[in-house]
Amino acid sequence: MDDRLPRGDWYETDSFRELVKQATSLRPGGWSLAEFEHAVSEMGWELKEPQQIVDQVWRRFVPRKGPWGGYATAISDASAPERVRRLNVRVVDMPAEHLPTDAGHVRAAWWIMEDELGPPTLWGGDGGPWMLWRRPGTSFLVHSHDGGEVSLELLHTDSDPDAAGRSDSRGSWRAAAPADLLPVPAAPFRPAADWDEVQKRLFDVLRDLDHDTVFLPGRFILHLTSVRDPLRFVQCWNQDRDLALVVEATGYTHHPELADPDRLARSGWKLTHSLWKGRFPHNRDESEHLRTAARMLVEELQHLGVDLADLAYGGTVTGRGHGFHLDLPALGLPRVNPDA
Repeated sequence: MDDRLPRGDWYETDSFRELVKQATSLRPGGWSLAEFEHAVSEMGWELKEPQQIVDQVWRRFVPRKGPWGGYATAISDASAPERVRRLNVRVVDMPAEHLPTDAGHVRAAWWIMEDELGPPTLWGGDGGPWMLWRRPGTSFLVHSHDGGEVSLELLHTDSDPDAAGRSDSRGSWRAAAPADLLPVPAAPFRPAADWDEVQKRLFDVLRDLDHDTVFLPGRFILHLTSVRDPLRFVQCWNQDRDLALVVEATGYTHHPELADPDRLARSGWKLTHSLWKGRFPHNRDESEHLRTAARMLVEELQHLGVDLADLAYGGTVTGRGHGFHLDLPALGLPRVNPDA
């Protein structure tokens, strides 16, 4: 995989790096509005009058008297308008015509953040990737959305449970070192009622992983397995330069008596070097392949004799010189050690 990081014009001028240095110097106490305004005024930043947007209060910065790296907003909850919850700076807000342009922007932003703050605490996403750095009292988040937007956010830890590592609220997938993930729950957070629901959740997770890991750039591998018999499992991963999705019914290698070659072929599997596999080209606008992949994986779990109540998952995400364990709160299944 090519890990070179494209550099846009805004990177070459060091404008984002200067913004990061200014933002990371902010330590506005308990994030009261008065403390926040005092802290940013020393940088020449000045807030406009507040504006209520649904259940939030937004205070934008006066042009050329705010974070000059982009459009910035200080955000409070409407229930506590005098306490700033986060600072959002939209660094890039121009339509991207295709994925490489969008990916180039956010990769360059992450490269600078890693250079200034070191390795991130968490990777994650939900149809748009993000990286999060935890620091005492404050967390820093850089995320991307479709359309070319890249945002830098400062989150006060006490007002953002996920930034403090106390919840699984941010996104459908996360990746981190085991110490930075929540402990594995004793039971699924939201157990699936049946295999159809597992398939739907799996499709949703695969859609986000397939889309988001291109931005890192990175690779993921996901195992779905029986807890009682870990050799009854299926797995999938992205590979090659086009990050095609590969599915594999690996459990038949250990339980060949359960394999039905004719049925597997009809279901879309191909026998490759004694392994039943399927391969789907990467296409961020095409969800049918991912839906088919989720169906194939779930069907083979059932044919391998895995019980729904015994189903668990494990996985990893690698890239940018890091290797993290995969956490999928949206899947609603117990997480097992991917090395097991």
